[in-house]
Amino acid sequence: MRRRSLPRRLIAAVLMLECALVAGLSAATLLYLWREQIHGFDLMVRGRADSLLGQVHDAEDAGDNVAINPDALDLRGSDLWMARDDGGRTLAQSAEWNSEALSSFGSTQEPHDFRVQGKMFRGLLLHGVRQIDAEDGNPGIARPVTIYYASPLEPVYLAMWRAARFLGVASCLILLLTAGGLAWLLRRGLAPLEELSRAAAEMTPRHPRFRAPESAEATAELAVLAGALESATQRLEEAFMQQQVFVNDAAHELKTAVTIIKSSLQLLSSRPRSTHEYARGLESCMADCARMEELVQRMLQLARFEREPASRRVQCDVAEVVRDVSTQMERLAEIRKVAIAVQAPASAPAPMEEDACASLLANLLLNGVQHTPAGGSVTAAISVDAGMIMIEVRDTGRGIAPEDLPHLFERFWRGDNSRARSTGGAGLGLSICKAIVDSCSGEIAVNSRPGEGTCVMVRLPLAESAGVVRELSAVS
Repeated sequence: MRRRSLPRRLIAAVLMLECALVAGLSAATLLYLWREQIHGFDLMVRGRADSLLGQVHDAEDAGDNVAINPDALDLRGSDLWMARDDGGRTLAQSAEWNSEALSSFGSTQEPHDFRVQGKMFRGLLLHGVRQIDAEDGNPGIARPVTIYYASPLEPVYLAMWRAARFLGVASCLILLLTAGGLAWLLRRGLAPLEELSRAAAEMTPRHPRFRAPESAEATAELAVLAGALESATQRLEEAFMQQQVFVNDAAHELKTAVTIIKSSLQLLSSRPRSTHEYARGLESCMADCARMEELVQRMLQLARFEREPASRRVQCDVAEVVRDVSTQMERLAEIRKVAIAVQAPASAPAPMEEDACASLLANLLLNGVQHTPAGGSVTAAISVDAGMIMIEVRDTGRGIAPEDLPHLFERFWRGDNSRARSTGGAGLGLSICKAIVDSCSGEIAVNSRPGEGTCVMVRLPLAESAGVVRELSAVS
């Protein structure tokens, strides 16, 4: 794909607009000048025709005729004119007058254009009356006269050509000066954008952080873009760091699991064993393999929930799911001598898949059961208010230290009290919960105090087509 320079495109666009503006302005100016020239030309032709009419005088002959003395006229030799009396007799005419000129005048008295022998003329037909022997108290004798007068348009054309040439030269100079000034202004105005582009081009996978130049931050139109790039690259850098930590922690966890299995197999094969010892050793290896399989499954589950946002078209009933999950947890709770209670409305539909909701609630209830001593209880309360579904899973366990609370949703993180195999898993449970809640635009938080138990609070959006039943029913 061919790349195009933004300043050049802007300059070309502005120059095209200027050319159109100059062309329109020049055309309007020339049209105005043409009308003014024609108006002045008409006045000149009419004035000459009037002066010709003023030269009509008595011929002082027996026929009582009128005459015109051509020698007394100061008319241009290139003009076409002729004077006639009311009887059709020619009083005088120009040297260039001919029959073609007479037929070109027509009968209209308004100034008009016509062509004679290849040249353009503009003339008029003037019907006038000349008063002969007029004195005080005596109006004299009225002598009707018809004047044909036309003048060549060549001077008008020449004046218009000079005006057009002047406008053309002036327009070209203006466009050249404008192009130079515009190029300078655009380069100066787009300098912050170019600096922003160079700063963005300097980002690499090893250094993804973006630092916006001061010129871009000081430009109102670029400040938002610069802030968005900084925020996006900051999140990208954090994602890279989380990915690196995740890969390192996952490799460590898998290596630990493989090392345990390998050690068990080496110990089992170090000397001859009885059938019972081999069976116990294989049983231990199978248990370790199951834990490693669970770790891999949880890692894949976490990656899926982080990669795929929840669809608004998919719905599940959180109230029904929490009742099913609590039923599945009853056996484990009975073994650990922990009571499970559920408070939920008849229906609480949320925009999430049922397996994701089951994973969320199962992880929360499992954490509560595993970290609650015998004789304690775990309560899951579901409520609906203001278009949101609130989930609270509260236990009566030993609680969490304040310094551990900020790390609860980190991958593979486990507090010191939960690292024993009897209670601690891979440290992915709450990470999976957060990924599920984030995928459907929800919120999750933990409140806990040592010795007072823990409460995990989840807020999920209510499904758009939900018919909410707000009455709560207690299920033990």
